[in-house]
Amino acid sequence: MRSTAPPDTVSANLLQAYAQQLGMAAGDRSINEPLDMNVDDRYRLRLRALPEGGIAIVSRLRTLPDAGKDRDELVLRVSQMALGMMKEHASTCVVDSSERAIWLQQTVATNSTHEIDEAVGEFVNALAFWAKAVNSA
Repeated sequence: MRSTAPPDTVSANLLQAYAQQLGMAAGDRSINEPLDMNVDDRYRLRLRALPEGGIAIVSRLRTLPDAGKDRDELVLRVSQMALGMMKEHASTCVVDSSERAIWLQQTVATNSTHEIDEAVGEFVNALAFWAKAVNSA
C-alpha cells in the first residue's frame, strides 16, 4: 500500500534536481509530487520520493483479465518469471492493490541524480524485457 506520509525531503529534492537535469521545468510541480516521464516514446515511468528515503520507480505493464482461469494462469506465469529474475534484477513485477493490473516496480536508495539516472536506465532495460514477456504470457 502506498504511504500517505510526506516524502523524505532529501530524496524529493534529488528527484526535483533530476527533473531539472532532464530539462523538465519545475513549473507548478510541487516538490512532493511524483515525476512522470516517457522514455523512448514507448515507456511511461513514474518516479516518486519515498517517506523513508530513496526513490520508487513504477510502470504499468498490462491490465489483468477478469477473474477466472485466464487471469490465474497469467498471474502464475508472470510470478514464475519474476521469481526467476529476482537474483538478476532490482525490479520486480507486482499486482496492484485493486487487482486490476501488473506493474513493474523498483526502489532505489540514492544520493545523487547520477544514481537516479543509472537506476532509471536499468529499470528501462528490465521494462523492455517485461513489456514483451508479460504481453506474450
